[in-house]
Amino acid sequence: MFSLIKKLQELLARVQKNKGLWFTIITVVSVLGIIIFMYFILNMTSSVKEKVYVSITSSYFKSLETTLLAKKQKYIEISEAILTNGRLLEAIQQNDAVFLDKYTTSLNEIYAKNDLRALTINFFPVADTTSVQRDTITSTMRSKSQVSGIEVEQSGVYITLIQPIMSGENFLGLIEIKQSINSLKDDFEANNNNFVFLLDKKMLVKLSLQAKSGRYKDVVADYTVYQSAYNSKFYGKIIESGPELFAYERRIGYGEDDTYFRTFKKATDINGADIGLYVIGEGVEKNNGFLNIVKGMINSIASVSLGLVVSILLFMF
Repeated sequence: MFSLIKKLQELLARVQKNKGLWFTIITVVSVLGIIIFMYFILNMTSSVKEKVYVSITSSYFKSLETTLLAKKQKYIEISEAILTNGRLLEAIQQNDAVFLDKYTTSLNEIYAKNDLRALTINFFPVADTTSVQRDTITSTMRSKSQVSGIEVEQSGVYITLIQPIMSGENFLGLIEIKQSINSLKDDFEANNNNFVFLLDKKMLVKLSLQAKSGRYKDVVADYTVYQSAYNSKFYGKIIESGPELFAYERRIGYGEDDTYFRTFKKATDINGADIGLYVIGEGVEKNNGFLNIVKGMINSIASVSLGLVVSILLFMF
């Protein structure tokens, strides 16, 4: 070991005597050091950016869950208020179709005037044995339990709450409160974000001809959109991205282009079946938006790194 160290010292002494060779070695080592340093800096900023994107994606998903939970709670409060009406409970128990039809029409008109976007209320008396009900109502009638979630019906896609109507121990039927899934757009736009719901094309068979005729536009792969309900520029960028980039962004959960950052979350219905995608995002130029914050942070790191490199080079020469 001692002899090896001595040989290295002798080699170093010989190299130092050759000024040109010594300067070349120092320069090469310095440049390599700078390249390695910049490599680690760039990797670090890329990693930070990715972590921030993942964090914001999670934040959007939590916001979606909170919004859906808030809607469910609002529907419960509405149903509890409605079911304090004794005459209504009597009509449900007696299956008074005339009263229920007039009451339902009046109620829905009132909520429409109060701008509860596309909110609809229906009653299903257990005594009504002649009407043909959809499977969700039939199964809930048997279980006599609360059901909530997203449902694709003939008339559209809805955020739905179905509550049992009880009078003491007696089960009288069901109250259904539902709202178009397109109403989620208003909730997100209130926070200056973008939202679009992409319906899986296989679910189109559940919609009536009137509900889907000329209203849906193909977006990408197996997804379509109710085009008049959303910002065409937002979902148009997904169309422009093409199927390959879309598949990649959907797999990692987020993506961006020159206009928008967007996140993707699978949408399932009341029964747990995949029915589409929630797409949530924001414009890249949004004031005080996180994208600008991240870019500012990365630019600051790059500027500091560049300044350090220039200082090292000036010191060398």
